[in-house]
Amino acid sequence: MAPFNTLPMPKSHKVKFKVIKNPNIYGCFDEHEMEIQISSNACGHFTTIFQTLLHEMVHLALYVRGDDDFHEHGPKFLRIKNVYSELYNFDPKAI
Repeated sequence: MAPFNTLPMPKSHKVKFKVIKNPNIYGCFDEHEMEIQISSNACGHFTTIFQTLLHEMVHLALYVRGDDDFHEHGPKFLRIKNVYSELYNFDPKAI
């Protein structure tokens, strides 16, 4: 799935997905568990779930690439986020 097919991503069986019930966050990437978590209390529509998944996949891609600041929303994160925001016609400020 673009743009992640051009990034160093782990094999799909290496990444876990978990639904959590935290109203304070949309999602998070846990590098210790190699797990993307999506909150059902914050994400109720497909678009929100998809945007959150893409957001956390950027963190995952930066982690796999070995970036120390994978958890931040700095220039590296924003470059990837802007590509998929444009590709999927999402408001970059909403992601």
